Formats: sequence, structure tokens, C-alpha cells
Amino acid sequence: MFRRLSSSLPKDPEFPADFERLGYHVNDRDQIRSIAHPDQEFHYFISKNERVLEVQREAFDTCIRANLALRFASSGLEITRLPLTAAASDPHIPILTSPNISTAKRLLLYFGESKQDLGIFAYRVIGQDSIAAGSVLTFVSDALNGELGRDTAIVLANLGQLVWWRKGKKAMTLSSWNALPRKNGVSGGVRMDPIKNRVQGHKNVEEHVESVFDFINKKMRKDAKVDIIGLSEGGEEAVKFLDSNWDSWKNCVRAVCVGLGFVWHVGDEVKNPAFKEFWAKRARAYLIHNEPVGTPLLGRKEIGCNCLSSGEARHTECIMPRAYKSMLEFFQLVNDVPDYEEAELNVEVNEDGAERIVRWVEGDVERTGGGITFSMGIGGRGAGAL
Repeated sequence: MFRRLSSSLPKDPEFPADFERLGYHVNDRDQIRSIAHPDQEFHYFISKNERVLEVQREAFDTCIRANLALRFASSGLEITRLPLTAAASDPHIPILTSPNISTAKRLLLYFGESKQDLGIFAYRVIGQDSIAAGSVLTFVSDALNGELGRDTAIVLANLGQLVWWRKGKKAMTLSSWNALPRKNGVSGGVRMDPIKNRVQGHKNVEEHVESVFDFINKKMRKDAKVDIIGLSEGGEEAVKFLDSNWDSWKNCVRAVCVGLGFVWHVGDEVKNPAFKEFWAKRARAYLIHNEPVGTPLLGRKEIGCNCLSSGEARHTECIMPRAYKSMLEFFQLVNDVPDYEEAELNVEVNEDGAERIVRWVEGDVERTGGGITFSMGIGGRGAGAL
């Protein structure tokens, strides 16, 4: 019987977490481009070896996160560790917050996807458009510089980085965990301990959402109003929490927007009649669709509130960069109009006499049901499940 010695196995690939050494730079338009070919974006397929691609991608993303960490601080955001008693080296989950949470009259609370790093909407938008556009930087700037921004605090939850790396003493996403150094290039990934590699109170997205609500409840003014944005599962978990705890939050939550890349039968999940009534009158859902942002769409029957196009036709993670301005305008409307209530939107009729439909355009198979037509994307849960 023959076996290969570990010394003869291929080494685990390594890439420096440095833009220049990777062959890239940030140009004057805040775009990451190749040094050798200034018009070229990040080149992912440098090898047929998936491990090489994975590690290179993580090194590149690490550079982006380092770039953003400095810019978050200059934009007025600071890292808050949860639980609040945790030291920098203790297991914790970082979130981004404004320093004026305890004094602001209004809080803007954001729950993102469970696959993204803190403060990042979509790496694909960062790669194609700019670092600011694909992260929360532009969103935060517009939110704080608008009419409502004068006395607003922002809290950005972190549903993605819920894995605790003990050696590196930091929280990370599952994709970052899978890219951690290995013994060699063909060995299995680092084993994850369900206890030691998790943070108390943040073991899953449900616990994290609950912990963030508990955090702001303790920190905010008692008369402060809260506007909430939730993307994908972040929206789902926020709605589930409010449904179960509506009596405690009904006097401060003013409006809710969600971005969805899948059909969500809210009426089947929401059990609190009072919250269901609020949801119908003070919430909007922005859906995957190629119509201009804000175009009324079918879906109120299933989702329980007015449905609008996000202007993004393929990827759920791209909804926020495309639609957040419309969401902020909605919050402004609710603020300006006393006792505001959403009227059921009329869905326009196309030239052929058919109503506009919600259509997920990614994938090969279209399925129709309940008045909604969509295509299943990779991953089986609508477009954006990549």
C-alpha cells in the first residue's frame, strides 16, 4: 500500500491582503481596477483550482474591508461590540452605530443579508461601480444629510459575521471561515465548533436580530421613533421579531421597508392582528424587477403590503444600492404626513391588457402561483440566492 507524505502534498495557496501586491489599485472614481489594465475589474478566474480562487477572493475582500474600516470612522460610524460587556479579544459580534443613539429623536435600523460582511451591500456592486456605492457609505451619507438626518442615529446590524474565529479573535462570515489557512492545498476546511465558534446571544440570525433590538431599546430615547429596513432574511427576522413583540415596539416603530428576492407569504407567518394592520399601512416591499424603482407591482395579496419594483432585475444583494433612496423618501413621507397610511396601489395595465407582474428573471424555469410569476434562481429560493 502506498501513501503520499504530507510534505509532498501541494501547499495551501496564499495571497497578500494588499491591493497593490494583488495587482490592483483604487482609482480617482473610487473603483478597484487592475494596475496593468486600468479598465479591467477584479479577475476571479485566475486558476482552475477552486481553492486558489477562494483564497484569492478572500484576500481581495479583506483589502476592501480594510479600506472601508477607515472610511466608516470618518463618516461618523463606530464599531459597537455585542454583547456590550465584551472586550476586543472576547467573543463578540461587531455592529456599526452612530455615536448619538441615546440622544437622537429618530433611529434608522438596517438588517442585511446573512452572507454579507458588516457594512457591505454587495461586493459585485463594489467591483462594478465603486466602493462607496456597494457599501453603506453612500446610503449613510444620504440618510444623515437629508431632511430627516439632522437628528438621526443609524444602527447597522451584522447578520453575516456570526462565526467567531478564536485564533484571529474576530467575527467573520462563513465564506471567510472557509478561506482560512489549511494544512495543505487538499486538506479539509477548519472544523467549526458549534459552541466555541459562536457568540452567546448571536448563535444565529434570529438571536442576533433579537439582541440588536434589545441593544437599541436600552440605548435610545424613550420618545425616539424607529424606521427599519430589512433585506432578504434580515427583513424576515425583523418582521418575525416585531410580530412577537409588537406591544413593546408599537409606539416607536414608525415605518418598515423590506427588500425581497423571493415570494414571502407574510400573512401566513404574522399572527399579531395589530402588527398585521400596521404592516399593511406603514410598510413597503421592494421586489426583484427590471421596471424603474418605485413602479407598483402585484404582490400585496401575498406579502400583505404595497409592493414596488427595486429596479434590480437579478440579485437580491443589489436591491439596496438601487432602491434605498426610494425607501428614504417613504420614511420622509411617513414623517411629514400625520397619521400616514398607505393606500393600496393601483397596478398599471400594459399595452396588451395584462397587469404588471412580479417576475424574477434569473434561472431557466418559470413557475406561476398566486398571481405571481417568478423564476427560481441558483439555490432554489428566487433570484439572488447565489
